[in-house]
Amino acid sequence: MPEKSSFGLVYSVEADGNIPVSKYRSNKTGLTIFIADVGDPLVNGYLCLATEAHDDDGLPHTLEHLIFLGSEEYPYKGVLDLLANRCLASGTNAWTDTDHTCYTMTNAGSEGFLKLLPVYVEHVLYPTLTESGYITEVHHISGEGENAGVVYCEMQGRENTGESRCHLAMLRALYPGKCGYKSETGGMMKNLRESTSHQKVCDYHRDYYRPENLCLIITGHIKPEEVFETLAPLEEKILEKGKLPEFTRPWQNIVPPLDNTVEKCLPYPADEEDHGIVLIAFRGPLAKDQYRFQSLAVLQEYLSDTAISPLQKFFVETEDPYCSEVSSSVIENSESCLYFMFQDVNTEKLQDIKPKFLEVMKKTMTDSLDMTRMQNIIHRKVLEALNNVEESPHDSIAFIIIGDFLYGDTKEDLESRVKNISLFKKMKSESEDYWKDLMKAYYNDKPHVVIIGEPSQKEMVEMAETEKKRVENQQKELKEEGLKQKGEQLKNATEQNEKEAPESMLTNVTVPDVSKINFHSLKTSCNYAKSDTIDKFPLSEIPCKFQLDDIKTNFVEVNALLDSSELSEEDRYYLPLFCEVIFESPILRNGELIDHEEVIKQLEADTISFSGQVGVGGSKFLCGTYPQIVQVELKFEEDKYLKGIQWLKDILFHTQFTAERLKIVAQKMANSIASLKRSGLKVVRTVFLDLTYTKGCNITAASLVRQEKFLKNLQTQLDENSEKVLKIMERIRDSLTADLRIHLSLQVDNVAKVSSALEEPWKVFVPKEKLSTTSVDKVKVKPSLEFITADKPHRQIIIGVGSVESSFLIQAVPCISDFYHKDLPAVMVFIQYMTQLEGPMWKQIRGLGLAYGYSMYVKPEKNLLFYVLTKSSHIVNAYEKGKNIVMGYINGENSFSEVELVSARSSLIFEIIEEEKTVTKVAQQSLLSYFRGVDHNYNKEMLMKIAAVTIEDLKRIGSTYIAPLFDSDKVRTAVCCNPSKVKETANDFKQFGVNLTVLDSLEEDFLCGL
Repeated sequence: MPEKSSFGLVYSVEADGNIPVSKYRSNKTGLTIFIADVGDPLVNGYLCLATEAHDDDGLPHTLEHLIFLGSEEYPYKGVLDLLANRCLASGTNAWTDTDHTCYTMTNAGSEGFLKLLPVYVEHVLYPTLTESGYITEVHHISGEGENAGVVYCEMQGRENTGESRCHLAMLRALYPGKCGYKSETGGMMKNLRESTSHQKVCDYHRDYYRPENLCLIITGHIKPEEVFETLAPLEEKILEKGKLPEFTRPWQNIVPPLDNTVEKCLPYPADEEDHGIVLIAFRGPLAKDQYRFQSLAVLQEYLSDTAISPLQKFFVETEDPYCSEVSSSVIENSESCLYFMFQDVNTEKLQDIKPKFLEVMKKTMTDSLDMTRMQNIIHRKVLEALNNVEESPHDSIAFIIIGDFLYGDTKEDLESRVKNISLFKKMKSESEDYWKDLMKAYYNDKPHVVIIGEPSQKEMVEMAETEKKRVENQQKELKEEGLKQKGEQLKNATEQNEKEAPESMLTNVTVPDVSKINFHSLKTSCNYAKSDTIDKFPLSEIPCKFQLDDIKTNFVEVNALLDSSELSEEDRYYLPLFCEVIFESPILRNGELIDHEEVIKQLEADTISFSGQVGVGGSKFLCGTYPQIVQVELKFEEDKYLKGIQWLKDILFHTQFTAERLKIVAQKMANSIASLKRSGLKVVRTVFLDLTYTKGCNITAASLVRQEKFLKNLQTQLDENSEKVLKIMERIRDSLTADLRIHLSLQVDNVAKVSSALEEPWKVFVPKEKLSTTSVDKVKVKPSLEFITADKPHRQIIIGVGSVESSFLIQAVPCISDFYHKDLPAVMVFIQYMTQLEGPMWKQIRGLGLAYGYSMYVKPEKNLLFYVLTKSSHIVNAYEKGKNIVMGYINGENSFSEVELVSARSSLIFEIIEEEKTVTKVAQQSLLSYFRGVDHNYNKEMLMKIAAVTIEDLKRIGSTYIAPLFDSDKVRTAVCCNPSKVKETANDFKQFGVNLTVLDSLEEDFLCGL
């Protein structure tokens, strides 16, 4: 008879979406386990510890990194991730928040999860925490006298951005006295250099990483008794370690009060001084008071969300706006934080934000609230909660449980968190007085914090000079002998870390059977190609191209896919504006003009989400794939099927463009670009796209620098000749809607219960005057590769951005363009072999602290193979390492390992399965399959092809497809770094044959010429 488990059920509840959640605790070790029965192909694990810090040494964050470098039973760096890869995962991950540290794993199926779980928990509780690991992973001084390390590199990438500086200053002021909520738990660079130490990290682990402070959250189909059984040997090990000192649970101290209002001006480095940032923060309720906390989240949405909210109307939706956007957020601390963020504020108006904000808030408190809109927002929150169960069930339930682990004590506490829908339904019955009293209790004449972030070129220059002098002084102090010692120390640490684990340690874990994994079921039908039919939804009489997905979902999602191929170059610049303004303009419905505020209000009430973008899956200033497509997307409830279709029809055909709305939306968009230009990744991507694609195609027309110039010019045109602009907008709409394609995802049987004859509204969807241009003929949609320019004068470019301290690189070369190409699986596995967690690049690039992020990937629709480096502290060294690694395997200097090949194949299989982990993702893959010209089972078939890739295949394809990625005559390269490093970096890249042309600014005609 098996021994009775030490884990007992504490209580069970049912979360939103009918997800059973059970809490268990071990009577032997105090270990806590939550299991949430989420139904999809994946099983997720979240290993969470409450962590608290009272300084900026970054001990929670540095410890998070060191956990992965080996454990008592697996004392080798990388074993955990290589085992994870074999268990149908793609490595492991973790994050550090102010009040907790969480380690994550995601496996395809429970078999691999159960194999990996005890190994992972043992790493968390009993890591090796070696000095050599600390040197490479946290901080070291290189042989050249420069500071590096993975953690250091990560923090260098964000510490001095305007947003990070302001956010930290806000928390420091909001939580005075001794309070962990004011700490930079990631670690400040100065602290990482001077104060943080290996011993401090070891002490921190001893204090916080204990079984009774560890909560395992498991989401997915898994049997609790199998979890308990797999953890039994680990529990025995915990007991063998003996009794630990008494434990005090973190975050139990009283939070010091905020007695007075604090205002602070804070400069941050920037190339331009036109737009700044303002944060205004208040103390909120206790974390235990979930009803009031969630009510305030709803209230802040009422105050700041969409163009008709009080704050957006005053600060943004005006011809002379203060900023591009007002957003709000809540932070669930034991005593919470409520704050508003004003983005891209005109610098001359920075000082006006606070008094005007208080005016608007007081007016909102005294005027009548729009209770219909409040009801709509609450109803939408209900729908969002249900939608989260479909779109991100694992993360959404895990985040809720983490909050309970940190701040909850009882079953009632847990229920108040996992049953958000019942909270929202209760809110629907609250009177106007409830909401006004809430405003008065937390915002009216209460102490608050105002942080005014001022962009400063002076700060940018001084910071670069200070850093340069600091490094020079460091080099002088170390002298030649000291530098040599530092180089030796790093070399020795690297050798110590890279000791290979015995092969048997990895091969003891067998690879799970892919065939046992359950996928979401999908039935598809379309009216312009041979396909199955769905009886309750015939498509034969629908006059436009129609793609139908019958999938298990509680919502309806419809995409109108509009063809922009007939537009002129001039008209293409209007597309990002078109995608924004169609949802914020008046509509003519049945002869009645509905103003834009009412349109926004009704859309809020009738939909869960709506959006427009250029390219499939694009964003405001970035084209998605298949860039000739303009995608208009709506998601709504099943019982609003007819209403949702009518909304799509109104938006596409009945929007009334006005000069006033065009001007306000254009100005809002133009102002939002200032913060984007401070992002190194967005800038390097903009430069890369411009040197790769033809001028005047949608990809380059949507570029943020071209759009900034275009939108500013447009505002002048609207003042001088608005009729001309309005005619252009109508011309664009006529062209886009001339030949529609619709993609609809829903559960046919469900919707058929609330709306008979599902095809009927689609038969009359296309206006009569459009029928002559509409057809069901298959249309060739051009992939991105057809817009690649044959050549531009500059193929390799470097640009400086003063707000970034680290460096970024994107490089690409032509590759495979056919999704069914026989060598595509081998190319994908080769890339995965190089880039997998604890693979060659991970060890030599991230492991040595040369770059925080690195990747290689192939995109057949773009016919490009990419090499990308992000947040790099030493971009030249990181580039060289990547090149040497790849070419070493191609020319035979490095040998492929069967064990690492199995790991690469398994982790790649997981990543493909993850593309279809939710019904929403399945629908997205289905939509893309039509454009790609592939079968809906393409991903499942690809799994089998990947599983068959051999070492001989990798050797065969390397020189043909991968080697050109480092051929300087063939590649296109974009680099972004701090202006102080541009010349040095450009000069150093010459050794690779990469001759980088220096761009002095983003305003050069090459990038922003119209």
